[in-house]
Amino acid sequence: MKVGRIIGILGGILTMVGIVLPWLTVTGTLVVGGSVTISGFNLFGILVMIFAIVGLILVAIGGRGTSIGAMVMGIIAFILMLIAFGALSWIAGSYLGTVTISVGIGVYLSLIGTLILIIGSAMAFVDAGKAKTAPPPMAGVPPPVQ
Repeated sequence: MKVGRIIGILGGILTMVGIVLPWLTVTGTLVVGGSVTISGFNLFGILVMIFAIVGLILVAIGGRGTSIGAMVMGIIAFILMLIAFGALSWIAGSYLGTVTISVGIGVYLSLIGTLILIIGSAMAFVDAGKAKTAPPPMAGVPPPVQ
């Protein structure tokens, strides 16, 4: 298996791990129980997970066309993560005093995972192109004389 495919697969896995980890932690006096942690499953991280899974499958297949598809899936997942990160940061900055909201590690891992998926897909595309442009074996060379 080529390095680009391995990197792309690791990026997809890292994205999915980040989705199950905390994305948002809310603490304060207005929160029942004092603290609430929200993972990517409670937000639109499910969409990110779907694109990451499809990208992971496409990069694992390993052709030129599937590498382009994996790259597109990674770019869409990355854009969704940027939107989620911006929205969570805006939410965290809008409450003052009684509630403290912090962005969790899951958002960062998923954001990094989508970038790794894109980079790995690009590398897999290049690797698949190199495999097709290898020089053909030399034909017409007579066997050595004995």
